[in-house]
Amino acid sequence: MANVGEQNSPDGRIRNGGQRIVRIGFFGRLRETLGDECEVTAERGETVAHLRTRLAGLHPSAAGDLLSPGVRAFVGDEMVGEDFPLAGQERVEFLPPLSGG
Repeated sequence: MANVGEQNSPDGRIRNGGQRIVRIGFFGRLRETLGDECEVTAERGETVAHLRTRLAGLHPSAAGDLLSPGVRAFVGDEMVGEDFPLAGQERVEFLPPLSGG
């Protein structure tokens, strides 16, 4: 798992300056490009939309998929909107559309 950001605090989740760790899982084409998951720090109140934009900047090869409206974001078992605030300590999963036969 990739880790981007500062050192963990004693509880392993809250970062210096009020930043928090968000674990991100990738599926489909995104998994092929970015791997299974990574961790990033999120400021209080950061939204899924901000997270997508930041990840697209860090990973230009996956920017088209990350910013696609067809790629859905999930927190827990629920699909969330772009304005969903990330409090930290959650896992966000990005799922591209699936095709079947």
